[in-house]
Amino acid sequence: MKMKLLTTGLLLLALVSCNHQKKALPEGNVKEVIDSAVTRFYKNLSPAQLDTISENYILGFLTAEEKEVLAGKFWTFHANVPVTVSVMRDTAQRVVPFWLAESGFRKTEMLVKNEEYTYEVWQKDFDEGDIGLGINGFDKHRPVYFISVAPQDKASKLEISNVMPAQYKLSTMQPGAFTYHDWDGLVLTEVPDKLKGQVLFTTVRGRAREAHLVKAFRTTPHPSSAQSDQVLLTWSGDPQTSVDIQWRTASSVQAGEVKYWKTGSGDTLFAKASLFKMEDRLLQNDRYVNRFTARLKELKPGSDYGYALRSEQNEWTQAATFKTAPADKADFSFIWFGDTHYSPVWGDMAQRSIKRHPETAFFSIAGDLVSTGLHRDEWDQLWAHSDKTFTTRPLMPVPGNHDSQDGLGAWMYKEMFSLPENGPAGQPSEMTYSFEYQNALFVMLDATLSVPKQSAWVEATLKNSNAKWKFVMFHFPPYNLEEPYEEIMREWCSLFDKYHVDMVMNGHMHYYLRTKPMHAGKPAASPAEGTIYTMSISIPGKQEQWPDESYAVVRYKDGPLYQHISIKDGELHYKCLDPAGKLKDELVIRK
Repeated sequence: MKMKLLTTGLLLLALVSCNHQKKALPEGNVKEVIDSAVTRFYKNLSPAQLDTISENYILGFLTAEEKEVLAGKFWTFHANVPVTVSVMRDTAQRVVPFWLAESGFRKTEMLVKNEEYTYEVWQKDFDEGDIGLGINGFDKHRPVYFISVAPQDKASKLEISNVMPAQYKLSTMQPGAFTYHDWDGLVLTEVPDKLKGQVLFTTVRGRAREAHLVKAFRTTPHPSSAQSDQVLLTWSGDPQTSVDIQWRTASSVQAGEVKYWKTGSGDTLFAKASLFKMEDRLLQNDRYVNRFTARLKELKPGSDYGYALRSEQNEWTQAATFKTAPADKADFSFIWFGDTHYSPVWGDMAQRSIKRHPETAFFSIAGDLVSTGLHRDEWDQLWAHSDKTFTTRPLMPVPGNHDSQDGLGAWMYKEMFSLPENGPAGQPSEMTYSFEYQNALFVMLDATLSVPKQSAWVEATLKNSNAKWKFVMFHFPPYNLEEPYEEIMREWCSLFDKYHVDMVMNGHMHYYLRTKPMHAGKPAASPAEGTIYTMSISIPGKQEQWPDESYAVVRYKDGPLYQHISIKDGELHYKCLDPAGKLKDELVIRK
């Protein structure tokens, strides 16, 4: 009898111990689950059905194991003591994340607010150990939830570790704190006393995309094929001796090459292209494409070249031409555009501009090339609208806030271009860079990244250049009627003053502006003593308010417009024109 009681007692102890074991986080990750679900959707559903899937359908479609991952691997961390986790969920989100109540979270009476949104607070107690939270939802609700964590015993010293995703910092829950890195000006205005001082997990609004499936699927009007298209020139090296050629094919094409020749020469050279497989998961008619890049080197300065390309065993494309930069400091011209937003209006203007100015050496765009930088169908339209504009002259752009989407970075922009990798250390390559063309330095800045972290590189680049002309391009305009970019003014404009930048080119505000020569925030006597700031727009404008700007020389509420700059015999000729070629603004600077 004693043995039987002992055995029963041990069994009960084992069951109790098992019940108190901490549940391990599920294997796998959110991306793998959604990738797999999308693949199965494409296999089993028609395009019309994809447009109508609901949260309930998705939950019935997924396996139990997949739902477990979505409920526990969106946000994970380790707490060294028992904690209370508070989830701040935007009240405007129509569907509550499926896992929230099911996993034991309970809605409280507390509210957290910023200037734009009101968040309800859900809470749950956890033992010490690994903690996992679920997705924001299957919609794309941009004000994603954020969390705060506090020890259950106030006397305990809380240590948070192994946070995934790891790139978003921990902060303190209090009024004035920001929650979204892609909108750090949006700070908390109301925080309940019970939550103040807790560990705040910051995030980005782009995380709403990680499980987006409801009303998510798109199509491109210009899908890829076995034939090469979207041919684009850029420079990643010396414009005198190199050029990069990029193009697109369907993902089934596995190899590409370029043949090229110096005009008048009998020699034909060949260059193999590197391949990059590019994915837009929700682009139902063209999920994967291959992008090719061929870098032509050891070219002759000041020479005309012809080239053609092919992918695998396809026929060679129709020949196109380009010209390398001259070896001497010869005259040249270039064209730059403000925000293009993949507009057919801009595309038509771009095609007209090159016919009107055939001597143009290259093009630039001051950011916001598209409206949603993570939608490849918009990039497809951008290249379709511009047609062959960039097959004969390089395009050297900078990204804008629309290209760098919701805090997720401009990775699709980066996949589109082969650009110089000479930017600031510790920052994403090819986003900020510089190049020289003839007697001019071009400093191309990604203003969506940290401004202070780029300042030392900006100063060194300007200081170490002997170029006669210095140009800077970035998206956000320091001088405008709406927002004072004080950090840019302090960090960068002071350097433009110190090393005398001739002209700064911007976009973003959707109107045209040319300032007086500016130095230390005030008008200077002449362009020799100050920097001229210009801002333009390649699509129709949208200004509702039009206050005076004392620093302005010329302004236009509306677009589309483009800028043509030529340098000849020590003179800079600046012209702003409309699509028909009508002159809207003009300036001459003599050195």
